[in-house]
Amino acid sequence: MPAALRTENSSEGVRGQIKQLQDARARKIIVLDDDPTGVQTVHDIDVLTQWDKPLLQEAFRSSESLFYILTNTRGLDADTAERINREIARNVQEVAAEEGTNFTFVSRSDSMLRGYYPLETDVLAEEVARVNGRAYDGQLIIPAFFEAGRVTIGNTHYMVEGEQLISVHETEFAKDKVFGYEHGDLPSWVEEKTSGRIKASRCLTISLEEIRQGVDIVKAILLKAESNVPIIVNALSYADMDVLSLALLQAEDEGKAFIFRTAASFVKSYAGISDQAFLPKEQLIASGQEQHGGIVVVGSYVQKTTRQLEQLLTFPGIISLEIDVERVLTPDGYTEEIRRVIGEANRQLAEGNNVVVYSSRKLITVEGHEGNFKISQTVSSALVEIVQSLEVVPKFIIAKGGITSSDVATKGLGIRKARVLGQVAAGIPVWLTGEEAKFSGIPYIVFPGNVGGERALLETVEKIEA
Repeated sequence: MPAALRTENSSEGVRGQIKQLQDARARKIIVLDDDPTGVQTVHDIDVLTQWDKPLLQEAFRSSESLFYILTNTRGLDADTAERINREIARNVQEVAAEEGTNFTFVSRSDSMLRGYYPLETDVLAEEVARVNGRAYDGQLIIPAFFEAGRVTIGNTHYMVEGEQLISVHETEFAKDKVFGYEHGDLPSWVEEKTSGRIKASRCLTISLEEIRQGVDIVKAILLKAESNVPIIVNALSYADMDVLSLALLQAEDEGKAFIFRTAASFVKSYAGISDQAFLPKEQLIASGQEQHGGIVVVGSYVQKTTRQLEQLLTFPGIISLEIDVERVLTPDGYTEEIRRVIGEANRQLAEGNNVVVYSSRKLITVEGHEGNFKISQTVSSALVEIVQSLEVVPKFIIAKGGITSSDVATKGLGIRKARVLGQVAAGIPVWLTGEEAKFSGIPYIVFPGNVGGERALLETVEKIEA
């Protein structure tokens, strides 16, 4: 963080106060996560990969106030994303009514502003209004993710690189073929993403200066919200976020209703989740499988992932298994390539060698969103099939990239519900697979595509093997 931005207010005791208020409400905070990396700031909570009523009933009857539902919509087309959000909203409201429990929706997405906004928050708002007849007063836009250096100041969202602040619209993520955008200034981004339906001038803003004047000032702004107005939140630290969360709770107590479009840091603050040290080596290795190798599955194509992969391949003794993407895009080539990698992966894992399976780094694209989605899904299917076909229980599994880690979790490992243990490093969560999974009780490390320095993936494996 640049030195000029490091001054912050103290939040000592605020997080505990937030936790007490949330617990006293006996309501559920339900985070709809558009890829599995969103649990990268929390610990000791459940993440559901399905949303049928029996599973939701289990979650509502739990003593914990927070749970996640993995939608994976960032890896799907818009129509499917809408259907999933609508289905979840309807199921949640039915279960909530049966259980007599209130709830709040948080739509968690990318700290680099990719994803289906405003589609997802619009659908959730429509479904809630359909049942209870009331519109939300405001939708809070909070893309800050402090663990990865994503901060918002002056209504502009930035990526921190060393002593530099880089507006996200100047990064490779803004050029995403599906979710690209032109503005890092968030009111302008809202206008852009809503195709002019919501003008930048209509957005409310909560400045850093206002947050640091205290809870009362922030609450006063929140009380002005009506008609689901977008509210842009500036924040550089958890101290800032905790002031916002406390003000939100007070505004809600005065009758205001909000929905949230956020990155990962807000959830930790709003739910009153305490800090926890990074997980030790002992919690990163499956009990009884120490003699086997571990497997790293890499699908993400962003430059950061490619640099991290290059560093990982320098780890002594690691086995490199590259999938030729051009081959898997043809029916015969797909079958032959997958069979080759599966056979070698099983053999190496049984011999105790760590394996990294990755798609070739040449990015293949075509014209149009649908064609690029199809390529992405074919590559992901290949990675999933490899995991499905493992006969040797690996001592750990790392999946790199949001779409990859979601598909490996739900399709490759068959996870229905997992426990979030915590993080192996900043922004890198660890799940413990459930009894229903292909490999139960195994640590599953969900490594986001846009998180960590060049050595982060290597350092994770080094920590396990230390």
